[in-house]
Amino acid sequence: MFQSQTVQLVTSYFWKWDEYLAERLASHSFTKNLLVTQSGRYISEFILVFSVLLLSYEITYWTGIYLGWWEYHAKDIFKEIPVHCAHVYVQLNVAKRNNLDKVDHFYNLKFKSKYNILNWKTLSEAKKAAFEREDFIKYHFEFSPEDFEMNDDPEYGSTIDHLRRKILDLFNSSDLYDPYKSEFLSRGNVYIYNKRCTKLGREKDNDYLAKCGIETGDVIDCIVLYP
Repeated sequence: MFQSQTVQLVTSYFWKWDEYLAERLASHSFTKNLLVTQSGRYISEFILVFSVLLLSYEITYWTGIYLGWWEYHAKDIFKEIPVHCAHVYVQLNVAKRNNLDKVDHFYNLKFKSKYNILNWKTLSEAKKAAFEREDFIKYHFEFSPEDFEMNDDPEYGSTIDHLRRKILDLFNSSDLYDPYKSEFLSRGNVYIYNKRCTKLGREKDNDYLAKCGIETGDVIDCIVLYP
């Protein structure tokens, strides 16, 4: 009994959908002729439904790859060599080492609040709690062949560790950061976050910028943690 009702329900929805598609096709002069024969009607409806489903799948699939929800299915077969990062903008700020949890909380919130204006106030409060300076200072770093020609694969460009070195050198040479300087500061105190708010830890030091989501012209954040 239940199976019979299910079949009837599915059949009724099928014919309603068939009637709806036929009306839509008949409403346009350039598709009306497709309904002259019954076979032409079903073929046209099948192509229309298949095209909509295929388009929906492709949009969902590539959107997911762009947002990092899943990876390209053939990435191990078709390996792409990324274009190396020629220059990057770094927004620099300072935080206490014992505030690292607050810094991570800020970037988690920033990633989730990018398009949610309701969280902007909370994000502003998290920023004040995490960092020593009210505003980030933006610097421009360029990478010449001397910055990566010693690497195993120079065609990939510079590495995360090399960028940490450049940022730490700038930090130590700038008078702006005198209150936060210490003889104990090292590259391990330099925390880098790419444009997707992903923290690039020391395990990424030997990875290339282009392989860590940092491309030419990107604006990324860097936090120097002081004791």
